[in-house]
Amino acid sequence: MTYPPGGQPPQQEPQYPPQPEQPTSYPPPPDYPQAGYPPPGPPAGGQPSRKSKIGLIVALAAVILLALGGAVVLGAVLTAQGKGPLASDGKRVEVAIRDFYDTLESKGFRAAAAKACAADRAEFDALPEEQKQEFESATVAVNIDKIENIAIDGEVATAHILGTLTLEVPGQAPDTDTSTTEHLKKEDGKWKVCAASSPKN
Repeated sequence: MTYPPGGQPPQQEPQYPPQPEQPTSYPPPPDYPQAGYPPPGPPAGGQPSRKSKIGLIVALAAVILLALGGAVVLGAVLTAQGKGPLASDGKRVEVAIRDFYDTLESKGFRAAAAKACAADRAEFDALPEEQKQEFESATVAVNIDKIENIAIDGEVATAHILGTLTLEVPGQAPDTDTSTTEHLKKEDGKWKVCAASSPKN
């Protein structure tokens, strides 16, 4: 084979388009930390971190403690008011007396009679309507200073009330008492004012 002058073989035209250079190594797997970068975090929507779980537990514990604390405070307040399950019978007797007289002063005899024992309610219901209306026309002013000497004997109790109770009936002079002994009876687990249980009745 002869070469042209210069002694170099002629340049041949490439038969195919040039191929890109192939990489000399494979890329690292996706979870492999690359130099200079922190390891990838959990994928979106994955499990929460341990730190966030601890924060959630602490928050839930705080909510539970607040709820329990509120229940304890509420229980203590109700007990002090004679309304909670731990209130003593003496305190419940006092609450029943105050409730009866508050109702008598603000709503009248008919409403107060509804809070009394069954015997007192029956006695009020048996009154002629004219006499009931006379009671309803009366006004009562009550100021209880102290309830003392509460004595409980099974299902009955007595208590001494100090204060003023003024009864005004139209056409009559006001009648004021400064102290009285109140009788009560326990019915359906509740203390109720019960004049019918006094010795004079």
